[in-house]
Amino acid sequence: MLYEKDIKRAVRHKAAKDTLTNKTAEDIDNIILRVQADINSLNYDFAKSNSIVLSQGGKKRFIKEYEDVYSTESILCQCIKQILDRVFRVKYPNRNKSVRELFNVLTAIRQMGGFTIVKFDFKDYFNSVSVPYVLEKYIKPRMTNRFEIDIISEFAHKTRYAYAGLGTSNAIAEIIAKNFDDSIKMAFSSRGVLFYERYIDDGIIIFNENVKRDDIETVLNTALENIYRDDAIDELPKCKTRFNIDKFFHATKQDLTTAPVSFDFLGYEISLTSANGKVGIMYGITQSKQDKYKKRVARFINLYIDPTSPDYNKLELLRHRLATFTSRAVYQGKKYNSKVWKVKGFIANYGELRYLLNVGLVDNATENYLRSMVEDVFAEVGIAIPYFLKNSQNKAGYNLLENMKKNKTLLLVDKIGYDYDALAKLCGKIEINSVDKDGKKRGYGNLVREYLIKTKVGY
Repeated sequence: MLYEKDIKRAVRHKAAKDTLTNKTAEDIDNIILRVQADINSLNYDFAKSNSIVLSQGGKKRFIKEYEDVYSTESILCQCIKQILDRVFRVKYPNRNKSVRELFNVLTAIRQMGGFTIVKFDFKDYFNSVSVPYVLEKYIKPRMTNRFEIDIISEFAHKTRYAYAGLGTSNAIAEIIAKNFDDSIKMAFSSRGVLFYERYIDDGIIIFNENVKRDDIETVLNTALENIYRDDAIDELPKCKTRFNIDKFFHATKQDLTTAPVSFDFLGYEISLTSANGKVGIMYGITQSKQDKYKKRVARFINLYIDPTSPDYNKLELLRHRLATFTSRAVYQGKKYNSKVWKVKGFIANYGELRYLLNVGLVDNATENYLRSMVEDVFAEVGIAIPYFLKNSQNKAGYNLLENMKKNKTLLLVDKIGYDYDALAKLCGKIEINSVDKDGKKRGYGNLVREYLIKTKVGY
């Protein structure tokens, strides 16, 4: 039988992330009882997921999800993820940590006599990973609990691939990718690897010597075949995983003497040059990410000027949205029964640039973007900038460049940031009531969640 504690943890996890309904303790207990009853009577079907096509940045993404986050299928997905996390001790990548370590290595290689930088990525990664294949090759050999194996097997054969949107996909994709990582590191162990990092489907390798592109491609392709398409796992769908050839990048120090090169990693644009035997590095934000954030600000403005929008003519709401967008929002969320620190916002996503702004290592295009982006979007939309962007002293508070330098933070944590009364006043400015329909004071966490959702930071 599935451990009762796993079901409880899964339901409470869903409730903690629920931004639409506020489940009471009684609601949560009833969901737990219903899920347990459904499991006992086999009243669930993993094949009941909905297929959805999302458009993001001109690209279409195919995802699957269960319509009700509290359905037995959705809760079981979370249970399976918890089991896999526990058995395999899955470590999920930390974006800022990956970037910080990369920047440190790039600083070091400037002094080296030779180096090679390689970047690769997988195409449509999650949707390419065969769950039955991962189950047979990597999961079953590590598990002993018969019921857990059976329910994961049932899930695997009903869903087939680790589609984006399913709660299990991150864990399954990481389990097999960890074996790919180990294979690559072993294959290059004698070739002077300084840095290897894979962030989900985006990978980078840095060597302290010149390594030919053909040699690297051979190792990558061999690892791909061995890990994702092992012929010994027969009568099961193999993974469709493949590299995105168009995004493969390879450059050596010697290449820089011919022409500058640049590559992107996790939204950062990194450019390398060589002059008089010295390597120069500049950092910035990729054009696609710049466009993405401009569209977000344009959306705020369009909601304000659209007569059909519920946010029409609400200037104070627009001001708060711009203020939170250009800041670093820090708050505490729940993970099961514990509190965890969370950081969101543009400055948090590109925080490593903060340390490079004053030393001339940020490219001009990015610095100009940070300096004027908000005002530029108003001009592109075709409306005059509001009062709070006209005065030079005031508009500094909505300037990405200045806020990044200062690491401007919206600290929504009781006792050390906004206290309850200050938070209630903040919420009141954008029509968020601090009391419920019965006249009772709402909790601090509920106000934080509604504020971040209404300002479109996300929770």
